[in-house]
Amino acid sequence: MKSRHLVFDLDGTLVDSLPGIADGLNRALASLGLPTHSPDAVRGMIGRGARNLCASALGYADAADVPQELMEALHTAFRREYPATWRKGTFIYRGITEMLTRLVSVGAHLAVLSNKPHDVTLPMVQELFRPIPFSPILGYTGNFPRKPAPDALHHIAQSWGVKTSDLTLVGDSLYDAQTAANAGCHCILVTWGYANIQEIHNWGAPTCGTVEELRRLTLASLMA
Repeated sequence: MKSRHLVFDLDGTLVDSLPGIADGLNRALASLGLPTHSPDAVRGMIGRGARNLCASALGYADAADVPQELMEALHTAFRREYPATWRKGTFIYRGITEMLTRLVSVGAHLAVLSNKPHDVTLPMVQELFRPIPFSPILGYTGNFPRKPAPDALHHIAQSWGVKTSDLTLVGDSLYDAQTAANAGCHCILVTWGYANIQEIHNWGAPTCGTVEELRRLTLASLMA
């Protein structure tokens, strides 16, 4: 695997956002008189965007299954609460900033691709990773379907003037692995995020259990 074009997932890959997400979701649920969830329960709901997060909190498998009035009420409440709670409950994993700085120093192109709403993704990345020249930074806007659809990866490749097959997507979930497979690009999976670790290993992509392992693997791919 040789690639200097690296696209990073955000939640569970670069940052531990679970505390802020759980707090925002539970504030939204409580405001509607609905049952709240432990952070451990919320962990398994993360990765498919805000609407599906809300659907999972309501006990549904997919946002399309939720009665519309209930879906809109909770989604609106979460979008109201989360811009405040993420700033108190989002933390960069130890070693990530140093790894990204090193990658930039040896000529890597870096982007962020998240299913999180873009109006949260953009300020989060810009505030937490101010020295890192991520470009583009893409959250969900409706311009492209959410991961695991490959459209946003194709857009990133086009913006860099390379083929999608030249990209490596780094993520923590099977949604990321499926996105890379759908796009026809490389994939590295990390196990410190929110997905089931055995499922990650079973996928068969290169897997990293520590940030140091990821640093070594990504640097090796640049030097190959």
